[in-house]
Amino acid sequence: MANVQPKEQLVLDGAHEQGFLAFYKGLPEKPNTTVRLFDRGEYYTVHGQDAVLAARELFRTNSVIKHLGGGSNKLESVVLSRLNFESFVRDLLLLKHYRVELYKQKSSSKNDWEAEYKASPGNLSQFEEILFGANNELTVTTGVIGVKLASEGGHRVVGIGYIDANGRQMSVAEFNDSDTFSNLEALVVQLSPRECLIPSGDLGPDGAKLKQVLSRSQLLVSERKRTEFTNKDASQDLSRLLRTKGDASAVAARPEMDRTNAICALAAVIKYLELLGDDSNFAQYTLSMYDLSQYMRLDSAAVRALHVEPISGSVESSGGVSKTHTLLGLLDKCRTPLGHRLLAQWLRQPLVDINKIEERLDLVEAMICTVEMRHSLGEEHLRRVPDLNRMARKLSRKAATLQDCYRLYQCVERLPYLCEAIAKYDGPHTASLAAVFTTPLQELISDLAKYQEMIETTVDMEQANQGEYVIKPDFDETLAELRETMNGLEKDIQNQLRKAANDLCLEAGKSIKLESNAQLGFYFRVTLKEEKVLRNNRSYHMIDTNKAGVRFRNNALQDLNEQHMASKEEYVQQQKTVVEEIMNIAVGYVEVLQNLGQVLATLDCIFALATAAVSAPIPYVRPKLLEQGSGVIKFQEIRHPCLELQDDVSFIPNDCTFDKGNGLFHIITGPNMGGKSTYLRSVGAAVLMAQIGSFVACQEAEISIVDSILARVGAGDCQLKGVSTFMAEMLETATILRSASNKSLIIIDELGRGTSTYDGFGLAWAISEYIAKEISAFCLFATHFHELTALADEVDSVQNYHVTATTAHGALTLLYQVRPGPCDRSFGIHVAELANFPSSVIEYAKRKAGELEDDFGNDDDDSDEAVKKRKLEKQEGEKLIEEFLTKAASLDVDNMSEQDLEIEINKLRDEVKGKNNPYVSRLLSRET
Repeated sequence: MANVQPKEQLVLDGAHEQGFLAFYKGLPEKPNTTVRLFDRGEYYTVHGQDAVLAARELFRTNSVIKHLGGGSNKLESVVLSRLNFESFVRDLLLLKHYRVELYKQKSSSKNDWEAEYKASPGNLSQFEEILFGANNELTVTTGVIGVKLASEGGHRVVGIGYIDANGRQMSVAEFNDSDTFSNLEALVVQLSPRECLIPSGDLGPDGAKLKQVLSRSQLLVSERKRTEFTNKDASQDLSRLLRTKGDASAVAARPEMDRTNAICALAAVIKYLELLGDDSNFAQYTLSMYDLSQYMRLDSAAVRALHVEPISGSVESSGGVSKTHTLLGLLDKCRTPLGHRLLAQWLRQPLVDINKIEERLDLVEAMICTVEMRHSLGEEHLRRVPDLNRMARKLSRKAATLQDCYRLYQCVERLPYLCEAIAKYDGPHTASLAAVFTTPLQELISDLAKYQEMIETTVDMEQANQGEYVIKPDFDETLAELRETMNGLEKDIQNQLRKAANDLCLEAGKSIKLESNAQLGFYFRVTLKEEKVLRNNRSYHMIDTNKAGVRFRNNALQDLNEQHMASKEEYVQQQKTVVEEIMNIAVGYVEVLQNLGQVLATLDCIFALATAAVSAPIPYVRPKLLEQGSGVIKFQEIRHPCLELQDDVSFIPNDCTFDKGNGLFHIITGPNMGGKSTYLRSVGAAVLMAQIGSFVACQEAEISIVDSILARVGAGDCQLKGVSTFMAEMLETATILRSASNKSLIIIDELGRGTSTYDGFGLAWAISEYIAKEISAFCLFATHFHELTALADEVDSVQNYHVTATTAHGALTLLYQVRPGPCDRSFGIHVAELANFPSSVIEYAKRKAGELEDDFGNDDDDSDEAVKKRKLEKQEGEKLIEEFLTKAASLDVDNMSEQDLEIEINKLRDEVKGKNNPYVSRLLSRET
């Protein structure tokens, strides 16, 4: 829905207009992904292409665009109200992943504007109050990575520096990578940064591939000067930013500093985020090595295929579609911003350590078994936990208020009750609950005891409970006098309520009320129905009228209110010294707060997983986990957890069995819309959920831990990135073939549809055979090439399955059941009938299909000689096909463009055609 257009108008006199135009034209050039806004006091403006963007995205009309200047000097301008401004900035940073610069004027008499605030998707700190006020908590992850490529000993080395300004964490990683940058892609999925910095200029032959990988990951990529990627002053800079005590020499001795390329990348991120320019960042960060192998590897294609989280910028991510369409939306029953962020991280970082997974499963099971604990945590305790990470940052920046300190006090006050709620469980997992939650919480309660005592001693609890955050009056003589004065004024104000009620013949506290707020102070209010009593009554003057009623005062209340507000302001000024001292002491609790946040976030995530498991239409079950390499994945009556929640869906579950003796490569055939893709995604989602510690949607599950889930699902073109369907398939499949191990789960859906039938089938066969024979990974391969089912006759590990359908009385009925064996026919025309194709098209399709079947499979000559001849033709043809596939597989596809690859494939095909084999000719005739 379009936003309401602002009433403000940009009005400038001629001199100011010309001066602003000159200033704007003189600004340095910026990328289209940066938007400049100008603070005009009561409203904001955007200009040039930014104005066009605001008109299109915010107002959905160009009629809001006005112009400054004239002729060739004309500049597009759009005015934004404060609400428009906040909405626009939120969309730019959180959905579109743009950068934002806010300019303010230093002097009203001059056009001396300067960029006062800057923000980017990975650094939102300066816009936090706009983006995440009281009603908009920070539930998104933020982070920036720097990438530096190098070559050492003939190997491609990638150095990574990562900073999460929200969590005050730094990580470095350095690893060898393939030419498809599969390790880098897995790391980007796991960390989910919002921005990536790379050195500007030519990055050599790997540069284009690097940018291609990053573009698949929906990152805002920025090129920075190469001179910023240096470790020259890294030790000194880190000694100021890290919590650990020690000078530059002590930092230089840390093992992380040996990762030279990673430290160079980290230095670029530190400079980009301007961390050294803000004293509140000093001694606040941690630095660690990031180990890729501690988590399951997911490529970006698998994240999309399994619908792990909403696609950034999509309708769903902006709240337009049911959140349960993704695994994150389905499982995110968290009550805190801390939990929301951590659960999203868990989904991108599934565990591979069986002991850690079992511990999470124990905690979830304990939560499921104790309804009382789950209810009290969700309804009484967790929902009242503030964003402790954000609060810690405000304290360290000296930007916290007395209200923030009181909210933290309320949180700490609830911790003993939270521990009591956890203690209600007395089952077999008591030790795990104590180790992960109860013991750390009790230690933190002890650490925060002095903080509680300070707040109780200094803050006026009675006033705080009424929304007024002030120091106790008995803390200072002057404060006590002011409090006494204010109490006397409040008694007089209450007397005025009774007098006004008598005067207006209303009932005090009911039909006439005394109210107050921070802006107006005290005032009377009556409903709109009672408004007539004020008409022509000169003793009362109205403040304003809204749907809640009429606000008004008499002269006596006006005088008393002014005295009360003056005393209140004096009270605030008098208590400033005490408040400042409280803040200085509270800063010392920043690290404790961050530790408390980690414990409560984990508790919230366990609560969410347990709630999701018990609230499903059919409760989820605990999976039985096996060590990596066990070679078994078994699901009984598996369901897709998102699909079963959709309205009017009666989900039909299926079984899935992988084991070394029964085949690890499953080919699934059957009609479109028959459930093949859903079946594949169900298995992938269940394995992913199990390895984050969640129960799964089936009757029984036995899962060998996998080291990665790799996917090739869907056939959407990427024309905006210059990548065709076929090339997208080949790039994703190449990543799978290079990254997969015998402990991986591979999901492939409809490979080979982006090219001709002959080429597509050949590639599908070659890829399937390679995965089944060479990699020996768990693999689900859905295909329309029924001929591919013959692979099961040649490779023992290949098993055929099909989704069932019937065509009784000429009508197609999809049964959505997966059964052993290949599908014996195609149902394409029946599916077209379901889609209401015109009857004339359907009839023609049936006639043409019959002709092709006759051409291919029927021959009037059934003599022994003719049968023998056809058999020889088939043997010769199969040999030609095998030769074609061998030559195709030997092509250097990594170093060939799509056009060159197509030329070489066509040459090989023409070579086969030249043999004039009837069997091959009949196969090729299918293409026409």
